Amino acid sequence: MPNQYFDQLIDQLKPLVYDTDFDTLFQSLTENEDGPTRFKLKMELRRLAAPCHRTVDLRNQVDGECHPYEYNGRRHQLDDVAIEIFERGLETYKGVFTQDTFEQILDADNHLRQAREEERAFAQSLADHNAEPLNGQSPFPNADNEAESYLLETFHFGQYPYRAEERMNFTIEVGLEDSKGKTYNAVTTDISITGMRVRVDDEHSFQYDELVSLYFTGLAKEFTVDPDTRIPYRVVGVQEVDNKHYLKLNRDPDYHSAELDKFFHRFINGYKKRYRVNVDNTYNTIITKGHEQLLLPRMQQLPVFFSESNRQLVADYVLTTDNNRFILNNWINELNQISFGSVFNVRRSRWLLQDLLNKKSARLLILTFSITARGKIYNYSATVEELQKTGLWETYVAFGSQKASWRVYQIDLRPVDLNQAWQPQSVPKNINVPFRLNPPTAQVKRAISPLRYMGVVNDITDSLNGFFDTELDKNNLSSLKAFAHPPAVPIRTKEARLEFINLRSEKRFSYRSRCRVRVGKYVRDGMIIDLSVSGLQVQIDTPVAVEKGDNVEISMTGFKKLYKKAKLEHLPYTIASVDDARTTLRLKIDGDHEQHMGSEFIRFLIREQRDLLKLQVENTSINGLELCLRNLYCDAPGSLPIFFYRNKKRKTSVRRAGLSNWPSDWVRLLSKLPGSQQSALNLQPLMRGSSVTEKLLPKLEDMDRTSEPVTLLLLLRLYRQSGEDIVQTQWLESNDNHAIESFIEQCLPNSIFRAVTVTLSRTGKPDTQFIQAELNYISRYAAYRAQEIEEDLWQVYAIADTVDVTESLLEFALPDTNTIEEQQERLNTWLNKF
Repeated sequence: MPNQYFDQLIDQLKPLVYDTDFDTLFQSLTENEDGPTRFKLKMELRRLAAPCHRTVDLRNQVDGECHPYEYNGRRHQLDDVAIEIFERGLETYKGVFTQDTFEQILDADNHLRQAREEERAFAQSLADHNAEPLNGQSPFPNADNEAESYLLETFHFGQYPYRAEERMNFTIEVGLEDSKGKTYNAVTTDISITGMRVRVDDEHSFQYDELVSLYFTGLAKEFTVDPDTRIPYRVVGVQEVDNKHYLKLNRDPDYHSAELDKFFHRFINGYKKRYRVNVDNTYNTIITKGHEQLLLPRMQQLPVFFSESNRQLVADYVLTTDNNRFILNNWINELNQISFGSVFNVRRSRWLLQDLLNKKSARLLILTFSITARGKIYNYSATVEELQKTGLWETYVAFGSQKASWRVYQIDLRPVDLNQAWQPQSVPKNINVPFRLNPPTAQVKRAISPLRYMGVVNDITDSLNGFFDTELDKNNLSSLKAFAHPPAVPIRTKEARLEFINLRSEKRFSYRSRCRVRVGKYVRDGMIIDLSVSGLQVQIDTPVAVEKGDNVEISMTGFKKLYKKAKLEHLPYTIASVDDARTTLRLKIDGDHEQHMGSEFIRFLIREQRDLLKLQVENTSINGLELCLRNLYCDAPGSLPIFFYRNKKRKTSVRRAGLSNWPSDWVRLLSKLPGSQQSALNLQPLMRGSSVTEKLLPKLEDMDRTSEPVTLLLLLRLYRQSGEDIVQTQWLESNDNHAIESFIEQCLPNSIFRAVTVTLSRTGKPDTQFIQAELNYISRYAAYRAQEIEEDLWQVYAIADTVDVTESLLEFALPDTNTIEEQQERLNTWLNKF
């Protein structure tokens, strides 16, 4: 039906839709139309007049400035043109925000907005020429000086709602009958072949899994459907939205009717272009997956997947990216095997497993370092409890912190649900879309079947550096052998690389091989960590005084033993960067790569020995093991990321936050802050004033997508004053233990103390290939929404990934005290009052 032909009639009927005598008026105004035309016209009016429950946020979508607009408990962000449309819609539809108004806002003629901008520009030119405004008033409103909004829309990691059938937005009357024979009037909001969602206006007591009878009173008026035929449906969901009650219904699988299936199939295929397929689940999936794909390549925590053998944790897999592989680099031995699993000895494993019986998660704080001697790597690790029990805390910390490999890891452990390893795309199987993912093969299922737990490893060394200054008692050095890892520990851990868009200019391979480094008069033994055609990363045994730009010579002594004829001595490289400990050098080739013997040898190595080299960004099939481990991680990540957006005018805003199913006091605290809602977090108490513009944005401006992440420490003090909850914050850019101790001292009497690491990184282009199936599907029925969400993902500018490190920080700042337990009790008391 061409809507243009009926525009005048539709506009005439819109203000009457919510009148009690609408049906009478409709009949009189359409008496010259045939039955099918009247039916289509009524359905279109009902679609346009349906209440809209979406929150409209036009920031970064329009050129004009957006303002907060409160209506019916929702906070929209609208420009002036959208506000005019919104208020005109409320007047037309008797105070109801409708689908028609929503579509008008999104489809508003850009010329209107352009005219508004020209009007403002003209007014500004008048002001520039000292023109006198008419009636002494400004010709345009003053700029909105309201503080930046920190109300963040949230999404939940790992939630990809799937529908086996297409569901069409469609409104028509139906009748319901419960098991006691009581009947109810209801209206559908969407329908599919075997299911639907209905709004019940009467008071009801329907329960989940209840069997009800449904009859199609509305369809019977227009089609040959028997209104007395009762069809059994089962209640699979009960919702309340804006004081309205909704039921999700699925047809009873024991009821079979080929005639009914055929009718609905024809009906939905015939009308879905007009009434639109309900793609909300696909839209939400794209939001979730798109932000996950922006975060995952840049996450710094290392996921480790464990099986269990004789009450001991066995680290089977680690999931790596460019940003988190630095953790693994300290745990690759001289045989190029991953030895991280040796951290979880029998005693630590049993302690963690026992803790998991009482709680949903367990935590381990590990202090580690390694020693390289005679071509071998020796790892040491200790827990806080072990060091305190043996009295070797000061000796261990003093000795270990001098090593370039010194690290403090916060490891959080939780059970995994293997049912989450495979998540089908949120597009019905019968729809042909590109990049359709296949379920895991039998081989992959066997590989993941032993997995029982997932740990996330966070390197928190930088946040604790100020607490490592202790006296070294050399008389106790021999006692540290108790913390050395046995050299014959079985190695089972395998690395799985996450699949995402490769942003590197060339391929880089992970491989360990001995080398000798000459810098001026200094000669050091070292080890190649990774290599590429145009560069190397080398770790030397002892520090050397070098700077960026210095020239060095590398002799590849390890490769020389295997390739005796190759010229691998005194190869010239230039230092591209060096770490603070002066033991890890990133080297590059200056000049012509073709004439460089090292570059020529590595080309040969890649060509001839590809099976021995692990590509740091391995583009393996996303349908395999990597995808399953990715899904298991995304089911409950161990951090809370905050996403920054930047529009075409280079205005940066904080827009979204990702929530996890992992039990977290940090998430619970944010959700209880004043102003936070069920679907939004209010970060204003944490970012009040100019925290973003002074603390975060300058850091991000100095970075690009290839830059190393920058970590800040955020300290919080929560207390009550005059019956009001007060949040005091302090941002630390350097490891100032005195500032930390002073802040904690303020909190000790009666306040709640929390410490959170905030890791900043810049994003690159979004990985749209991973969500191409969903984008393709949604563009069929809501092209503007597909374009809107794709533009939305391209505007993600940066990520601030947050991790709660309160307990770990207190272990170092106030050892041998009950402070951690006291703080946890205070936090629980505060959270439970809501």
